[in-house]
Amino acid sequence: MVLMDVGAEYHGYTADVTRTIPSKGKFSNEEKLIYQLVYDAQEAAFRILKDGAKWSEASTAARDVITNGLVKLGVAKDKKEADKYYPHGLSHHIGLDVHDRGASPSMKKGMVITIEPGIYIPEGSNCDKKWWSIAVRIEDDALVTQDGYELLSNFAPRSIVDIEKMAAQSSAVDDFKLPPLKSGEKKGF
Repeated sequence: MVLMDVGAEYHGYTADVTRTIPSKGKFSNEEKLIYQLVYDAQEAAFRILKDGAKWSEASTAARDVITNGLVKLGVAKDKKEADKYYPHGLSHHIGLDVHDRGASPSMKKGMVITIEPGIYIPEGSNCDKKWWSIAVRIEDDALVTQDGYELLSNFAPRSIVDIEKMAAQSSAVDDFKLPPLKSGEKKGF
């Protein structure tokens, strides 16, 4: 799996988008199951977004999907154990900084935030080895509106089907070949 966390700037404003893609172009069965849990957690959080919604409600919605899912898959024995595989918060503000500050307990119309659930199962975890070394985060940028949200990063494929479809496309760099180095030649920066 390749996890890419990209913070970009344009005219002084920031974005923060993360995608996790399979290195071979297709998800394994276990990677698919974990990816889908993260995707479903993000969707649960998106359903909460709107003017006046509490941050804690969105966070709880996402965490419940992940912890219940990890228990159901047998990755964790209970929700407390499952929590260790989701070690960070759900969201942060973006704007003039990639991690803008915000102190309101509720979302306000016009706020731009990230929604970024993730699951990280390190090697040596107390679960079947087939789950080891799977790490998935999906992060998108959303504008909070009166009655919901506008997904600002919708151009980046999010679903398993769309990611595998994109990975199957040919690329201009597929046949790119670097010239061979001359023996003994030192290259440095």
